[in-house]
Amino acid sequence: MGTNILGIGQSGLAAAQLGIATAGHNIANANSPGYSRQVLFQSAAQANNDGGNFIGQGVKVGEIRRVYSELLGQQVTATQSSKSYAQTYSMQIQQINNLVGDQTTGVSPGIQDFFSSVQNLAASPNGTAGAAARQSVVSAGASLSSRIQSLGSRVKQIEDDVNNKIGQSVTSINLYAQQISDLNTAIGRAQSASDGSAPNDLLDQRDNAVRELSKYVNVSVVKEDNKYNIFIGTGQPLIVGAQVSNLQVINSLTDPSRTQVAYENNGSFVPLNEKSLGGGELGGLLAFRSNTLDVTRNSLGRLAVSIATEFNAQHRMGQDLNGAQGGDFFQVASPVSIPSTANTSSANIAASFSDVSSLSTSDYRVQYLAGVGPAPNYYRVTRISDGTSQSSQTLPFTVDGVTLNLTLDNGAPPSPIQPNINDEFLVRPTALAASSISVLVSDPSKLAAAVAVTTTTPRTNLGTGKITSGAIDSLVASTSTSANASISAVTVGDSYQANTLASPLNLTFATAPDSLSGFPIGALVSVTLGGVTSNYQVAAANLPTATPPQVVNVPYTSGAQIAYGGVSFSITDNPGSPVAGETFTLAKSIPITPTQLTYNSVGNNFTGFPAGANVTVKNGNSSTTYLAGAAVPYIEGSTISFSGLNFVVSGNYVNGDVVNIAANPTGTGDNRNATNLANLQTRNTMISGTTSFQGAYGQFVSLVGNKSRELEITSAAETNLLNQALTAQQSESGVNLDEEAANLLRYQQAYQAAGKLMQIASQLFDIILSVGR
Repeated sequence: MGTNILGIGQSGLAAAQLGIATAGHNIANANSPGYSRQVLFQSAAQANNDGGNFIGQGVKVGEIRRVYSELLGQQVTATQSSKSYAQTYSMQIQQINNLVGDQTTGVSPGIQDFFSSVQNLAASPNGTAGAAARQSVVSAGASLSSRIQSLGSRVKQIEDDVNNKIGQSVTSINLYAQQISDLNTAIGRAQSASDGSAPNDLLDQRDNAVRELSKYVNVSVVKEDNKYNIFIGTGQPLIVGAQVSNLQVINSLTDPSRTQVAYENNGSFVPLNEKSLGGGELGGLLAFRSNTLDVTRNSLGRLAVSIATEFNAQHRMGQDLNGAQGGDFFQVASPVSIPSTANTSSANIAASFSDVSSLSTSDYRVQYLAGVGPAPNYYRVTRISDGTSQSSQTLPFTVDGVTLNLTLDNGAPPSPIQPNINDEFLVRPTALAASSISVLVSDPSKLAAAVAVTTTTPRTNLGTGKITSGAIDSLVASTSTSANASISAVTVGDSYQANTLASPLNLTFATAPDSLSGFPIGALVSVTLGGVTSNYQVAAANLPTATPPQVVNVPYTSGAQIAYGGVSFSITDNPGSPVAGETFTLAKSIPITPTQLTYNSVGNNFTGFPAGANVTVKNGNSSTTYLAGAAVPYIEGSTISFSGLNFVVSGNYVNGDVVNIAANPTGTGDNRNATNLANLQTRNTMISGTTSFQGAYGQFVSLVGNKSRELEITSAAETNLLNQALTAQQSESGVNLDEEAANLLRYQQAYQAAGKLMQIASQLFDIILSVGR
């Protein structure tokens, strides 16, 4: 009996000792990250049957088990990832929000100051006030350029910082991945050595490592036996058993300044789609870079390109104080194209602005792909911001105001360098514009505030007919010798360069088949009819199988839009087709050819227009073009256009009255072009002609501000959700010091009682021994 009592006391003593150790372990790790409270499980030992009575044999110690809920753990991991994503994105976008919304460094005040100075010049073009106003325009232009440049440089700094942080996140992900893999191995070994008993502290360390990993990227855990398989993003395996697929930061194949995340596969690195790496700090950085930072850089660039291009175009239509035609006031970087380092050819894309009002805030991916079956090879152009794709079998091809072409070789004449199948290019129309914009004009006298044309009605006229002062509406004039067809006014695109028409371009009509000759050898010409564009390269001999087809003469179709060198026009049968040998000429509209128009009362018309000039009369919404040499009817209040200039006639003319049109001898005292330049501030020249410079910038600032506020709210909400998930987990798994103190007292009393029992058993044993003596 005493021995049995002694055994019972000993089991109770051992159980109490383990209870005290467990409670002490909990207390010691109350503040250890990821620690889960442990509980000692014990039960009554199997009783002995002693003559019909079952006599207890003390206590049996079971396992020490951690209190852990996988469901709550998964909730903490998921909310931790969401919170880190929103917090990271919010912190990054706040920099942009503070930058563009600041009234001292923002662009909007600079735009206002610049155009206010132009308005002052329009109000006071003469004398001392005019000289001061001219200097003010130059200074304000330089200040505006400096503001945009400063923002562009700051955006580049933020981009470099994001690239560095992406690298740091990848390093942390790899460290935690290796740690989890090592713990997988350690847990497996521990369980094998202990016949399957759970190594609680190792399990806590692994769960905590997973939770830390979720701060950097979205994590999915798949249990396999005693191991965790970890998948990140949208399913990329990071850990499978003990195998770790390390991530690596590499330079983009099409943009060496941009870091990409890749995974290792058989010794090589495969880039991951950024959208597949959602959640966590890494997901927040990638989303910020793609959705906000790129948009910011391109929005500032689009604004810089629009201001520079529109102002330059109008400035070139003016005349400076020296009587010279205005030149470019601003300079800004052109679109840039970067070929992939994986390309197998030396081809590249030559991109240029064709219509800055249509520019987007996206970059573009251009791929040269093989056609399926008998279909020809083709170019696929993808707008990266939304994934929208368009295709074309040949270049040039225009997308969102940017014309894409192939660079030329050094041949005579130069020919496009053809890409190979699967070659890829990154076209960035406005990426470099913000950091490159600057003012070219340093001499205030070269500000083209005047217009190069003057119109007068002499005092000898007997009627009351009037004519407006006249305006230049195109830098290129069109004329023809055709008595059957007319050539339209020339539209000058944003890619037009003055040296394109250093000499007049004479196009001669030919038959069998109908075509136009005279384009320079090597010229790329696009013909658009019914929305379908055909591209041709002018060559010494026809080669229809080339890409694009090489032709000696460009095919002619009445009414088709013909584009070459940044200008576009159409030739239309009027009333019939051109005759072989008739010519159509494009030439610079400045300087102005002096012209005297004479009114004829019998026909109620004007004659005397320059030889070869097709004249267009617009009255309200009605527009009519008259062939060269034809009498042009007089309609009061109508606008007459020819050779790149226009004016409005009104009043009562008497037979023989004349109108004189001549070059402006000097730009002094003329504010007409300055007024046109000032009007650019409120003209809708951006986002497909829907808003002004300041309107577009305001939309961008609003977009950033709204997104910043949205992420601020989301970050606060995700923080609250994480706190709630942590609270729920801690209520289940956390250490309660009051509870553990009570457990200590309980186990202490049990220990003392078990010791007392063993003491009694010893005394009983001693009594039995004394009886034997």
